[in-house]
Amino acid sequence: MLYKNRNSYYNVELGKNGEQMSCLYLLINNYYILNRNFNTYYGEIDIIARDMNKEEYVFIEVKSRTTNNYGRPSDAINDIKIERIIKSSKYYIYLNNLWNKKIRYDVIEVYIKGKEYYINHIKNILL
Repeated sequence: MLYKNRNSYYNVELGKNGEQMSCLYLLINNYYILNRNFNTYYGEIDIIARDMNKEEYVFIEVKSRTTNNYGRPSDAINDIKIERIIKSSKYYIYLNNLWNKKIRYDVIEVYIKGKEYYINHIKNILL
């Protein structure tokens, strides 16, 4: 895959690492990963998981950063992004016949500094 510049490549790798760390975090916390990078016409959902403790299907947006200089990672999720996630999740629900299941929308912020990382899991972002 070609990238425009070094920073684009770095951002793609940062995002992939953040998603991988998020999946490990979710598995440790009793989630079952159903899908990663679910693409639709409307957009992409980073992780679709099932919270085994609450029996909920969870649509998760992952945002990774190395610093807070430009705000928290979750600040990058605007109304347009939320609308795309909702439309994509409705398509997933349709494909998998999940009409009567509990669902929720979460954000996982991943702060990466060298080999250390910190995860902030924000549940129910649409409340």
